[in-house]
Amino acid sequence: MRRTITAVLGLSAVAWAALAQADVTVMAVRLPAKDVVALAKFYDTALGLKQIDQVGQPPTEIIMRFGATAAAAKAGSSPEFLIEHRDGVTASSQAHAIFRVSDIAATVAAAKGAGAKVQAEVATVQIGGAPIKIATVVDPDGNVLELMELPKGTDHLPHP
Repeated sequence: MRRTITAVLGLSAVAWAALAQADVTVMAVRLPAKDVVALAKFYDTALGLKQIDQVGQPPTEIIMRFGATAAAAKAGSSPEFLIEHRDGVTASSQAHAIFRVSDIAATVAAAKGAGAKVQAEVATVQIGGAPIKIATVVDPDGNVLELMELPKGTDHLPHP
């Protein structure tokens, strides 16, 4: 009887821990570039990524996604590749994955509990007119992970 109770409690704890974690998916990869237009052309030619948006004129960031055409890529849901102008590569500007999370506070707490260090606390920024919660953590090996919680009912960043 004692073993049964212990097993039930153990399974309950595992189930509870699983429920406490937020849903997480890969949303984007940020790539630093000296020349964003040239690097975007490379990814188009080499891998078939299409430009779906840009920031600035001339662009300081080009947002790309997989698709047969730019319209198909814009309508698609593949992870985005954010090619961002950087003069030099530092720890904060290195290429990194961006994860879409359903609960940013829970995800930051889970990452900290697993050994990550918080590089940037949760902040809300406007992207495409939508309030996006963003935090940055560094894994135990020094890799930067950007976490984004989108508004409810939104499955990708808005690109006009």
